[in-house]
Amino acid sequence: MALWGGTPAADPPLKNSTAYLRNQEVRFELAPLERGQQPFTIGPWNFGARVSDRKPRDHRLNLYLVAPGTQHHAEGYEEFDHNDIINALPPEGAVVEWDVYWVIVLDPALREDIRDEQELIVRAQEGFVPGDLFEFQDIPGQAFLRTFLGVDSLDGLAPYRLKDGHLPRVLIVPAGFAVRASAAEPASPVDESPAAAKK
Repeated sequence: MALWGGTPAADPPLKNSTAYLRNQEVRFELAPLERGQQPFTIGPWNFGARVSDRKPRDHRLNLYLVAPGTQHHAEGYEEFDHNDIINALPPEGAVVEWDVYWVIVLDPALREDIRDEQELIVRAQEGFVPGDLFEFQDIPGQAFLRTFLGVDSLDGLAPYRLKDGHLPRVLIVPAGFAVRASAAEPASPVDESPAAAKK
Protein backbone atom coordinates (compact mmCIF):
# COMPACT_ATOMS: atom_id res chain seq x y z
CA MET A 1 0.00 0.00 0.00
CA ALA A 2 1.36 3.41 -0.93
CA LEU A 3 1.15 5.42 2.24
CA TRP A 4 1.38 9.18 2.34
CA GLY A 5 2.01 11.34 5.35
CA GLY A 6 3.92 8.97 7.59
CA THR A 7 0.76 8.21 9.52
CA PRO A 8 -0.75 4.70 9.55
CA ALA A 9 -3.86 4.51 7.44
CA ALA A 10 -7.18 3.72 9.06
CA ASP A 11 -8.12 0.05 9.07
CA PRO A 12 -10.02 -0.30 6.85
CA PRO A 13 -9.12 2.88 4.91
CA LEU A 14 -11.87 5.49 4.62
CA LYS A 15 -13.48 6.27 1.28
CA ASN A 16 -14.54 9.66 -0.01
CA SER A 17 -18.02 9.39 -1.51
CA THR A 18 -18.80 13.07 -2.06
CA ALA A 19 -17.19 16.15 -3.57
CA TYR A 20 -18.19 19.77 -4.06
CA LEU A 21 -19.23 21.18 -7.42
CA ARG A 22 -19.99 24.90 -7.33
CA ASN A 23 -20.63 24.79 -3.56
CA GLN A 24 -23.02 21.82 -3.81
CA GLU A 25 -22.21 18.29 -2.71
CA VAL A 26 -22.36 15.66 -5.44
CA ARG A 27 -21.66 11.94 -5.48
CA PHE A 28 -18.03 11.05 -6.18
CA GLU A 29 -17.14 7.37 -6.49
CA LEU A 30 -13.57 6.22 -7.01
CA ALA A 31 -13.12 3.31 -9.40
CA PRO A 32 -12.51 -0.08 -7.73
CA LEU A 33 -9.02 -1.46 -7.94
CA GLU A 34 -8.27 -3.79 -10.82
CA ARG A 35 -6.15 -6.92 -10.58
CA GLY A 36 -2.55 -6.08 -9.76
CA GLN A 37 -3.23 -2.47 -8.76
CA GLN A 38 -2.09 -1.25 -5.37
CA PRO A 39 -4.20 1.30 -3.48
CA PHE A 40 -2.67 4.50 -2.18
CA THR A 41 -3.90 6.49 0.76
CA ILE A 42 -3.63 10.02 2.10
CA GLY A 43 -3.60 9.51 5.85
CA PRO A 44 -6.75 7.45 6.46
CA TRP A 45 -8.33 8.22 3.07
CA ASN A 46 -8.26 5.68 0.25
CA PHE A 47 -8.06 7.25 -3.21
CA GLY A 48 -7.96 4.06 -5.25
CA ALA A 49 -5.29 3.48 -7.84
CA ARG A 50 -3.05 6.31 -8.93
CA VAL A 51 -2.67 6.96 -12.67
CA SER A 52 0.94 8.05 -13.06
CA ASP A 53 1.18 11.03 -15.39
CA ARG A 54 3.08 14.09 -14.26
CA LYS A 55 1.38 16.54 -16.66
CA PRO A 56 -2.30 17.55 -16.44
CA ARG A 57 -4.20 16.69 -19.62
CA ASP A 58 -6.84 18.80 -21.35
CA HIS A 59 -9.20 15.85 -21.77
CA ARG A 60 -9.31 15.17 -18.02
CA LEU A 61 -11.53 16.75 -15.41
CA ASN A 62 -10.00 18.29 -12.28
CA LEU A 63 -10.08 17.10 -8.69
CA TYR A 64 -8.81 19.58 -6.09
CA LEU A 65 -7.85 18.33 -2.62
CA VAL A 66 -8.23 21.40 -0.40
CA ALA A 67 -6.56 21.60 3.00
CA PRO A 68 -7.76 22.38 5.49
CA GLY A 69 -11.41 21.58 4.86
CA THR A 70 -14.41 20.36 6.82
CA GLN A 71 -15.95 17.92 4.31
CA HIS A 72 -13.80 14.88 5.05
CA HIS A 73 -12.77 14.52 8.69
CA ALA A 74 -11.46 11.53 10.60
CA GLU A 75 -10.90 11.53 14.35
CA GLY A 76 -7.21 11.31 15.12
CA TYR A 77 -6.19 12.34 11.58
CA GLU A 78 -7.11 16.01 11.72
CA GLU A 79 -4.00 17.06 9.76
CA PHE A 80 -5.56 15.34 6.74
CA ASP A 81 -8.97 17.07 6.99
CA HIS A 82 -9.84 18.30 3.52
CA ASN A 83 -12.48 19.18 0.94
CA ASP A 84 -12.76 17.56 -2.48
CA ILE A 85 -13.74 19.95 -5.28
CA ILE A 86 -14.43 18.97 -8.89
CA ASN A 87 -14.82 21.31 -11.86
CA ALA A 88 -17.56 19.47 -13.79
CA LEU A 89 -19.56 16.27 -14.04
CA PRO A 90 -18.64 13.53 -16.54
CA PRO A 91 -21.29 11.82 -18.67
CA GLU A 92 -23.73 9.98 -16.42
CA GLY A 93 -22.29 6.67 -15.21
CA ALA A 94 -18.91 7.24 -16.88
CA VAL A 95 -15.70 6.45 -15.01
CA VAL A 96 -13.12 9.00 -16.15
CA GLU A 97 -9.66 10.23 -15.22
CA TRP A 98 -9.28 13.29 -13.02
CA ASP A 99 -6.09 15.34 -12.73
CA VAL A 100 -5.36 15.83 -9.03
CA TYR A 101 -4.25 19.16 -7.56
CA TRP A 102 -3.05 19.97 -4.05
CA VAL A 103 -4.79 23.14 -2.83
CA ILE A 104 -3.21 24.45 0.36
CA VAL A 105 -4.39 27.46 2.36
CA LEU A 106 -1.40 29.60 3.37
CA ASP A 107 -3.10 32.70 4.77
CA PRO A 108 -4.25 32.26 8.40
CA ALA A 109 -6.80 35.07 7.85
CA LEU A 110 -8.61 32.99 5.20
CA ARG A 111 -11.17 31.19 7.33
CA GLU A 112 -13.86 30.36 4.78
CA ASP A 113 -14.39 26.72 3.82
CA ILE A 114 -13.58 26.67 0.10
CA ARG A 115 -16.06 24.60 -1.92
CA ASP A 116 -15.87 26.00 -5.46
CA GLU A 117 -13.22 25.89 -8.19
CA GLN A 118 -13.65 29.54 -9.16
CA GLU A 119 -13.27 30.64 -5.55
CA LEU A 120 -10.03 28.76 -5.04
CA ILE A 121 -8.61 30.15 -8.30
CA VAL A 122 -9.45 33.70 -7.19
CA ARG A 123 -7.86 33.13 -3.78
CA ALA A 124 -4.74 31.72 -5.45
CA GLN A 125 -4.33 35.00 -7.35
CA GLU A 126 -4.65 37.09 -4.20
CA GLY A 127 -1.48 37.76 -2.24
CA PHE A 128 -0.86 38.45 1.42
CA VAL A 129 2.08 39.79 3.40
CA PRO A 130 2.90 37.70 6.48
CA GLY A 131 3.40 39.66 9.68
CA ASP A 132 6.74 39.89 11.44
CA LEU A 133 5.74 37.11 13.87
CA PHE A 134 4.45 34.78 11.13
CA GLU A 135 5.92 31.28 11.41
CA PHE A 136 5.54 28.09 9.38
CA GLN A 137 3.27 26.52 12.00
CA ASP A 138 0.82 29.41 11.47
CA ILE A 139 0.01 28.14 7.96
CA PRO A 140 -3.42 26.44 8.00
CA GLY A 141 -2.38 23.78 5.46
CA GLN A 142 1.08 23.15 6.87
CA ALA A 143 0.65 19.35 7.09
CA PHE A 144 -0.15 19.07 3.37
CA LEU A 145 2.78 21.38 2.56
CA ARG A 146 5.19 19.21 4.49
CA THR A 147 3.78 15.87 3.37
CA PHE A 148 3.09 16.40 -0.32
CA LEU A 149 5.37 19.26 -1.39
CA GLY A 150 8.27 18.63 0.97
CA VAL A 151 8.12 22.23 2.25
CA ASP A 152 8.79 22.62 5.97
CA SER A 153 9.90 26.27 6.26
CA LEU A 154 8.89 29.72 5.04
CA ASP A 155 12.04 29.81 2.89
CA GLY A 156 10.75 26.70 1.12
CA LEU A 157 7.78 28.71 -0.17
CA ALA A 158 10.03 31.01 -2.24
CA PRO A 159 9.29 29.23 -5.57
CA TYR A 160 5.56 29.72 -5.03
CA ARG A 161 5.54 33.49 -4.44
CA LEU A 162 3.54 35.71 -6.76
CA LYS A 163 5.22 38.13 -9.19
CA ASP A 164 4.96 40.94 -6.64
CA GLY A 165 6.79 38.82 -4.07
CA HIS A 166 3.73 38.20 -1.89
CA LEU A 167 2.62 34.74 -0.87
CA PRO A 168 -0.62 33.52 -2.46
CA ARG A 169 -3.48 33.14 -0.01
CA VAL A 170 -4.06 29.69 -1.49
CA LEU A 171 -1.46 27.54 -3.24
CA ILE A 172 -2.52 25.29 -6.16
CA VAL A 173 0.02 22.70 -7.30
CA PRO A 174 -0.48 19.76 -9.71
CA ALA A 175 -0.03 16.51 -7.80
CA GLY A 176 1.56 14.77 -10.78
CA PHE A 177 -0.97 11.98 -11.07
CA ALA A 178 -4.62 11.28 -11.81
CA VAL A 179 -7.34 9.09 -10.34
CA ARG A 180 -10.29 7.29 -11.95
CA ALA A 181 -13.78 8.03 -10.65
CA SER A 182 -17.38 8.78 -11.56
CA ALA A 183 -19.46 11.69 -10.31
CA ALA A 184 -23.14 12.54 -10.44
CA GLU A 185 -25.75 14.80 -8.96
CA PRO A 186 -27.27 13.24 -5.83
CA ALA A 187 -30.59 11.53 -6.35
CA SER A 188 -33.56 13.67 -5.37
CA PRO A 189 -34.95 12.58 -2.00
CA VAL A 190 -38.18 10.64 -2.23
CA ASP A 191 -41.14 12.45 -0.66
CA GLU A 192 -43.02 9.76 1.24
CA SER A 193 -45.42 12.12 3.03
CA PRO A 194 -49.15 11.37 2.95
CA ALA A 195 -49.68 14.49 0.85
CA ALA A 196 -47.27 13.23 -1.78
CA ALA A 197 -48.94 9.82 -1.84
CA LYS A 198 -52.26 11.43 -2.84
CA LYS A 199 -50.76 13.13 -5.91
